[in-house]
Amino acid sequence: MLRQPEGTYAAMRASSPDSVREDLVQLGLPIVRRMAFRMARRLPSHIDVNDLIGAGTEGLLRAVAAFDQERYPQFEPYAKSRIRGAILDELRAGDSLTRYGRERMGQVTKTIRELQQQLGRAPEESEIADRLGIPIDQYQKMAAELTQGPALLGLAGVAGDDAESQTPTPDAEFAEGDLKRRLVAAISGLPARLKQVLALYYQEECTQAEIGEILGVTESRVCQILGEATLRLRAQLEDEDAPSPKKKSGGRKPK
Repeated sequence: MLRQPEGTYAAMRASSPDSVREDLVQLGLPIVRRMAFRMARRLPSHIDVNDLIGAGTEGLLRAVAAFDQERYPQFEPYAKSRIRGAILDELRAGDSLTRYGRERMGQVTKTIRELQQQLGRAPEESEIADRLGIPIDQYQKMAAELTQGPALLGLAGVAGDDAESQTPTPDAEFAEGDLKRRLVAAISGLPARLKQVLALYYQEECTQAEIGEILGVTESRVCQILGEATLRLRAQLEDEDAPSPKKKSGGRKPK
């Protein structure tokens, strides 16, 4: 836990506004660096951690400017949300996934949803590949490519593009909590191998190389498994959000 600046927030408010802002910035800068490095170690190597630090610092400055202690008694949780949102926005801005790639992702998740409904269980990789009409190794490679960057880092996009960037509100906090509960339920339905890799990646914060060493597989295979898990989770959440089909009436339409 980071040490709070000396004195209470009431004492800080008694100081000049510039002094209060400086204290909050000094409190937040270590958070920025810690979050940037933690996120960078799980991203492709071409991502520069300094870019993440720069984006996080901008998020911190916006958090300092908008911080209202009457609404948010603690600055640190508030700042973390804004910093993380700014870093994710930076990653999305540099997202190299093409329009075709996004359409392809939608096609894959739709296929997974249809197979889950038809089979009453999570489909095997081979079954998904067969339905898509491609070899399984091509499907594995595609799964890894479609879920790189921010989508893999935090399943970004599942909750909406601006979910992390907005000022926390009771409604937003409730939505985030609901999303987490749904994710936990969706993860529980995944095959054991995928659950194990997700736990190592998100909970233990292992890199893909470290996970490969633990499981005795290559780093590229870990990337494929993470991609597969992400596509399945997206499919599960989209299936829950899809409107229920309307029942057709058996009677004749009135003339």
